Amino acid sequence: MGSDTLRSIILAKNPTLIFGASEFLLAFLSLGPTPTFVPLVLLLTVLRIHGLRIACRSTRVLELMCSWVGVTVGASLAHYSSATNAVSNSTQSFAAVAVMSTITYVLAILPFYADIRLHRRLPTFWAQVTFLPVVWATTWAIVSHISPVGRLLNWSPVSTSHPFGWLLPYTGPMGIDWAVGACAALFSEVAAAWLMGTSNDEQLVQLFTSSTEAPQSNKRSRSLLALGTFLVALALPSLHVITPARTDTIFDTSPLGVACALPPIHKGQHPTLGDFITETKKLTSQAKVVLWPESAVVFNNQGEREVAFEELRKNIQKSVIGVAFEESVPQDPSNPGGSRMRRNGLALVHEEQKKGEEVIQYYKRNLVPFTESFSAIPSTEPPAIYDFELGPPKWVTKPEWSSPPNYTRPVPITSSICLDFAFSSAFSSLSSRPALILAPARTWDSTVSLAMWEQAKSRANEIGSMVLWCDGGAMGVSGVGGGGISEIMQLGSGSWTRTISLQFPFDQRRTVYAVVGDFGVLVLLVAIMGGGSVAWHLPALSGSRSVLQAVPLLRRLFPGRRRDQENLIDVEVPGERQSLLR
Repeated sequence: MGSDTLRSIILAKNPTLIFGASEFLLAFLSLGPTPTFVPLVLLLTVLRIHGLRIACRSTRVLELMCSWVGVTVGASLAHYSSATNAVSNSTQSFAAVAVMSTITYVLAILPFYADIRLHRRLPTFWAQVTFLPVVWATTWAIVSHISPVGRLLNWSPVSTSHPFGWLLPYTGPMGIDWAVGACAALFSEVAAAWLMGTSNDEQLVQLFTSSTEAPQSNKRSRSLLALGTFLVALALPSLHVITPARTDTIFDTSPLGVACALPPIHKGQHPTLGDFITETKKLTSQAKVVLWPESAVVFNNQGEREVAFEELRKNIQKSVIGVAFEESVPQDPSNPGGSRMRRNGLALVHEEQKKGEEVIQYYKRNLVPFTESFSAIPSTEPPAIYDFELGPPKWVTKPEWSSPPNYTRPVPITSSICLDFAFSSAFSSLSSRPALILAPARTWDSTVSLAMWEQAKSRANEIGSMVLWCDGGAMGVSGVGGGGISEIMQLGSGSWTRTISLQFPFDQRRTVYAVVGDFGVLVLLVAIMGGGSVAWHLPALSGSRSVLQAVPLLRRLFPGRRRDQENLIDVEVPGERQSLLR
């Protein structure tokens, strides 16, 4: 009786309040700057059940509005810290986040709407249950390509704490989104089976009956079982722990010291060029690659920039320095004397260069809305790869390290800047795999920094590389990610060094995802959806029937003779008796 009472409360007595409160709470827990897997799956499960319930109700518009408000408020509160610290006017910033959360909710509801309206037209039960995951992954892939903040506001987990992170080099973020949608589809089917169950839990239900409904229900049950088995199989590789390569051997790895230059910050002052040069000179004895944070120094013209680089080259030994700078350029290149705007760039500087030979590696392509979009110029040039010639460490002879005449090992380096990492296509133009990604950043809040740090690690894992993240924000996190490493080295100011190991000889072949991209992954997901015959013909293990029948919740997924379902929903409203299980 207790379970029937609970079903009655959920579906008949206080459905709007229960669904609205659940969606608000789960949105608050899952839709922050770093969405988490389990709360997000639960939110999608509740939204799908809610959608199936109200699809044929006359009050569906009102209930949908309540859901919209609940999820939007929950998501906005989850972004409260990052929103209010973004600009001086915290009210306007929070309002902007609320508007974006509202729009994002509409986009998130579209896959559910398509699932409810179109699933009946699909030929197999397997296709019906896997339709939502495909549409869910496709929706967020499209949104990430057109949104000004990429994947930052997507309902997509970025933390590597979930068991599907190993898929990134093969499927990119679309594979993770598919897993989220598949878990939600499976859980919502099981939950709907419980909600539409009868009170006769003690009656054993036969797996096979003469009813014409039985074969169809059996196929549906096997499809759900197949999906659950497939998800478990996809989660198993995560049990294998990937450890970083050793740094005390030179035969199959290349030890590389990396560093982030973050000079101490004096109250009310920004570190000067001299501060960064002094800090860099201290780090080059331990690190061959030193990175400065985004907009570390400001140059008014090219001549000023070249003078600064010449000063930096005086005592940096054999290291390469990633200088992240901000420079002033004419808004109209044909009118040098006109109004000027700024742009963020990254240059690679080493001692063998001469004046004017600096490698301008990259200019920022995606600008932060409001704070940068009106005062800076975005670039259209994609990132490039620079081969840094790494010399032998002090404890190794030149012949042991490499062959003459240079006795060096090439280390392919590329780069991107802060918000650019929120786009899964950030490195799609590269023709080979980089060993290291330089990632200067400057964020305004620790939650934003953590979100961008997760995005940077995802991009590195997608292309099989490692990322050196250097955040110059007051509460920014900095560290090294990828290659089995996910280590935050510093919070706020304070330089640091770390030794990493790169494969030798380095395999520059691109990952599967880097080759096929989102479109190739979409083809794969559609192919999986079309594999319904596999789920249909799964053998019915006689030994497992008693186990399934012993659990009332699982028993309802299988066909059998039932008494009429208890009236948990007001039958006077047209469409109220439509089964949640379709």
